[in-house]
Amino acid sequence: MIKGSCLCGKVKFEISGEPSSLSYCHCSRCRKAAGVFSAVLIGKADDLRVTAGQDQIAKFPPGPEWKLERCFCKECGTSLGDMATGDMYVIAASALDDDPGIRPTVHIHTGSKPDWYQIDDDLKKFEGDYISEK
Repeated sequence: MIKGSCLCGKVKFEISGEPSSLSYCHCSRCRKAAGVFSAVLIGKADDLRVTAGQDQIAKFPPGPEWKLERCFCKECGTSLGDMATGDMYVIAASALDDDPGIRPTVHIHTGSKPDWYQIDDDLKKFEGDYISEK
């Protein structure tokens, strides 16, 4: 079981099962919500359960460019990622309280990273983005 929460502790969640990946996402949306990039844990939606504070989760509508709603705590603003939508969850790894047992393997949506940021590791890189900003 992997547990997570927001900064103020009002939102708590648990992940059962094994996540499918831990990735660094550089998409324009993650970049603007979290800084240069966001570390995201991805897995099966059925494995995610909100254990406290469901009513404290605010959702930013996806708009036409994205499929997933951006979730955050109404009280403290902690980014929770996209939570569960459809058959998968995308959780901001910064909200995890426990070690997920896997390490980052890939940078995704690198085409949207800022020009001033250089990726210096040997992880796989995928350039695509949800939208084009240029």
